[in-house]
Amino acid sequence: MKLVVTICLGLLVLAGALGVARIVRRSTLGDRAIAFDMLTSVLTCSLLVSAGYLRDGLLLDLAIVLGLLGFIASVTIARFIEARDGSE
Repeated sequence: MKLVVTICLGLLVLAGALGVARIVRRSTLGDRAIAFDMLTSVLTCSLLVSAGYLRDGLLLDLAIVLGLLGFIASVTIARFIEARDGSE
């Protein structure tokens, strides 16, 4: 079980590093928004893997809150990009 958790968390760290690299690289606002959404998904998945391994219900609550905040942030950024593109 510990090996599986270690592999999962290692792959999630790799995905997070690639997401940060995408944000740091000079790209469009849409690409950065997608990378931020991916980072919130990676953090949520990390919390869920940790909650399963540690059998801690508090981490499940944190994962739900982070997922909801990530969704609201993604919708807000998408509306901002849409309004910005429509005015040009």
